[in-house]
This record gives sequence, structure tokens and C-alpha cells, in this order.
Amino acid sequence: MTRPFIGVRWWLGVAFAVVAATSTAIVVAQFSDRSENAFRNHGEAQTLTDAQRAAHQEVTPATRKSVASKLQGNVRLRLIGVPGAKTATAPPGLQREGVQAARVGDQFVKGTSDGGVFVAAIPYHGGVLVAISRQPATAEAIDTVNGEALRAGVIAGVIGVIVGLLFAQLIALRLRRLSAATEAIAHGDFETPLRYHFRDEFGLLIQNFDRMRRQLRRSFRRIEAERDRLRLLLERLHEGVLTIDQDLVVHFANTEARRLLGGRLREGDELPEPWQGFALRAFAHGLFDERATVTQVHVTPDEAHAYGVTGIPSQPETDWALLVVDDLTEQERRELAEREFVSNAAHELRTPLTTIIGAVEVLQAGAKEDPAERDRFLGHIERESGRLARLARAMLTLARAHSGEEVPRVEAVDLAPLLREVAAGLQPHQGVTVDVEVADGLAVEVNRDLLEQALRNLGENAAKHTARGSVVLRAYGDANAVTVEVEDSGPGIRPEVQRHVFDRFYRGERDAHGFGLGLAIVRESVRTLGGRIELDSSPGQGTVFRILLTPARVREEVTAA
Repeated sequence: MTRPFIGVRWWLGVAFAVVAATSTAIVVAQFSDRSENAFRNHGEAQTLTDAQRAAHQEVTPATRKSVASKLQGNVRLRLIGVPGAKTATAPPGLQREGVQAARVGDQFVKGTSDGGVFVAAIPYHGGVLVAISRQPATAEAIDTVNGEALRAGVIAGVIGVIVGLLFAQLIALRLRRLSAATEAIAHGDFETPLRYHFRDEFGLLIQNFDRMRRQLRRSFRRIEAERDRLRLLLERLHEGVLTIDQDLVVHFANTEARRLLGGRLREGDELPEPWQGFALRAFAHGLFDERATVTQVHVTPDEAHAYGVTGIPSQPETDWALLVVDDLTEQERRELAEREFVSNAAHELRTPLTTIIGAVEVLQAGAKEDPAERDRFLGHIERESGRLARLARAMLTLARAHSGEEVPRVEAVDLAPLLREVAAGLQPHQGVTVDVEVADGLAVEVNRDLLEQALRNLGENAAKHTARGSVVLRAYGDANAVTVEVEDSGPGIRPEVQRHVFDRFYRGERDAHGFGLGLAIVRESVRTLGGRIELDSSPGQGTVFRILLTPARVREEVTAA
């Protein structure tokens, strides 16, 4: 429940009014009592003096009236218990009280409550002399003083209340100015100065507050400068950095974070769910648990991307958590390329190395003594060494292209000599022919080593699985594309196997003793060349591997007229 707001001007004004009214009442009461006491003392003294003067003039019942006429005021004398005076009981009231006091030897003087009558009694010749003085002027003076004091008190009280309210308003005004300045600072305004006109406690407070404002302005400017430098640093990071609150609302996201999480992410947006298979919002929500610690996860939403997500939980003094997203795609691609390079190199280098080692062993066994055999095996060594060098270049080019470190160098490659060279290097089964179908002058701009590597793997694969018939290396093209085919008359490939023939380390029924890398290398080589490979095969109908190099620049020789 919200308590009602009561301004300081009201309760301070009421406090001033109460103080003023109480002070005025006390002052009026004191003044009235003292004035009344003064008048009463004067009346009592005069009455007592009249009684004493009458006692000195030998008052008798016969002379009491003449003696009373000589006194100052309107005095009436009575003799009680004096020889020669009539015996009478004292009347009630002040006279009775005075007679009783005088009979025991005391002097008595007292007035009525309104101050109009005063009674004095003194011992006199064994009795009591009573002087009764009527003083209407004293009663009127007391009444006048009391009335004027009351009016003066009321006027003074009203003036005190008004002055108190004015002072309360003045104090409240100065406090409102200070409150407005405080609210402005709370909203980030440190530029508006505070001025004071009186060097009192409020002035000193405002002066100190303004000094604090200037210090806060300097501090916040330094903080803003540091924040800008930090923001600039975060923007330059290769990792995505973003801060979120407990409602999973983004308060900051650098450029890399926006790129990795959707591109349109802005401050104030809700944290998105950018990846399938990983609940980023649930992961971020767990960072606000009291027992949360720094957490790292590896996210692979698809085969082509990989991310590392680090969550730094919120602290007791903060209400936000930090997410760091690292794009690991290139790093893992390079690592994969390195692994594939080792596997591919081990697979592809095996055949030429085996040929070279075999030729060396034959030469060492005695063939070197026969010039014809020596030249033939040296030719094998020279040919396989060249092939080995081309294989190494192709493997390195493929690995660098796969890791994104280098774009393969392209050149105009005549397909006719290339296909004939690949065909010449094949070793088909006995009775199997190897044919080349290509128009002279057909050329395409590609990386020669990668294309040769892909064709050699396809040709060797066809020659190995073709027991009779033929293996055909074919190329044709138009103005927009070039197609290179390797066709065999082998047993064909079943449909359920065709889906996996390009997978790494997959060994189908046709290659149960291999490593399952040849066709995988073909696919990666063609992909790096910017083309695509197709497979057309049916059981018992042979197999066609088709490489489509599109787009490509095709050059054909023009026959001179």
C-alpha cells in the first residue's frame, strides 16, 4: 500500500503554527497573570494602608464614617469585637476570612476574583478593624488588560502562523529545487548547475550537492569514455559478445554477435533461437541460477557450421549475464582438411610408391644389367615419380582450398591430352579396351592437378571393376559448360549403394578391400573446382560418372579456312 505524500511545506507550516500558537498562549498567559497580580497587589496595598491609617486615628463606632471619608479610596470601615462596638457576627466571604486571621494576630488583605472589592483586616484594641475598599477602576483595568492581552495573543498567533507558513514555503521551495536537481541527476543530467542565494545551512547543502554533481559528471564522463573504448574493443573482437538480463532481453551485442545470431539483433530485442537442436534461451536462462558457473558448449546446428558458446553467469551485484559465441567453422574445417589430407595422401600416394618400389626392387634384382629392361623400369619410375609429384600438388591444393586458406590456381587445360594421359596410365583387365572420346581443342579453365586427380581416380575405379568390355573417357561441351564422363561396362552399382559411394571410408561391395577414399577425394576435388559430379548406374548395365564443370570458359580450335 502506497503511503500518501505530505509535502514538507504543510507539516512544517503546521509545526510553525503550533509553535507560534503555543508560544503566544504562554506569553499572553504570563503577561495577563503578571498584570493582574500587579493591579491586585496595588489594590491590596492601598486597602491595607487605609486600614492602618484608620487604626492610627482612633476609630470608634461614632467616628468610623468620618475617618473613612478621609481615606484615599471608597472605603467602608467596620469594628468587630472592639469595646463600645455593637456585637455582631462577621459577615461571610472575605470579611469572615479576614476577621479570623486578625483575631490570631495576623494582618489580612485580599480582593475579589474580579478585583472590584478588597478587604483588609488588622487587630485593633482587642478586636478587629475591617476596611472594605471598592475599586471599580482596578476591576476595569484587570478586565481591560485581560481582553487586550487576548486580542494581542490572537493577533500574534495569526501573524506567527502566517510567518511560519511563509518560512515553510521558502524552505520547501529550496528543498524542491534540490529534489529536482537530484531527480535530474538520477536521469543522467549532470550539466544543470545549482545556485544558492543565502549562505546558510541550505546554501551549504546546495553548494556541497553541486560539488558532488560536478564530481559525478567527471566520473561519468570517464566511465563513458571507458565504455566507448570497451565497446570499440568488443566490436573488433572475432567472437560474438552480448549481455542479457533475467528476461533474456539483449542489452548489448557486437557486430559478430549480430552476424552469428541473425544479423538484425538490436539492443532491447529478445534473445533469439538461431540454431536447431540447441536451445540458446534455455542455456542463457540457466546463467541466472544462484549455483550457475561458467559454462561452455559446442554447437553444430548442421554439417557446415560449428560454434562454441560460453556463458558467464550473473553476479550478486549485477543483473545481467554474458554470452560469448565463437564461430569454430573455419577452425574445424581446417582441422578436417588436415585430417583428410593425411588420409587422402596415404591413399593416393600408395599406388605410385608401390610401382616405384617394385621397379627399384626389380632393377636391384638384376634387371639393371639388361639395357632394355633397365630403360623400361626407369621409365616406370620416371612416370610414377611425375605422378607422385602431381598427386602431392593436388593433395595440397585440395587441402588448402578445403580449409579456405587458398583459392586453387586455374589455367586453360586441353582436355584431349589430359584424357589420353589418364587413359594411358590405366591398367585394365585383359581383354578390356580403354577408349578416349574428345574433340581436339576442347579446353576449360580449371586447376589441372585437381581435375587430373579426379579423372585418374574415376578411371582406376572403372578399370578395376570392369572384367570385360571397355572403359571410355569422354568429354564434350558447349558455350556454357563442359561435361567429362568416365563410363565402364562393369557390373553396375545397386541404388542403395549409390547413396554412399562418395562417403569417406565407405567400402561398397565392389571395393571391399580398399580404404573407401577414392570417390570421396573425387567429390571433394570436383566441389573445389566449382562443379558437380553425377552417378548413373544400374545393376548389370555398367556405370557412368559424370563431371559437370559449370560455369566454365570453353575454348575450341577454329579450323582455318
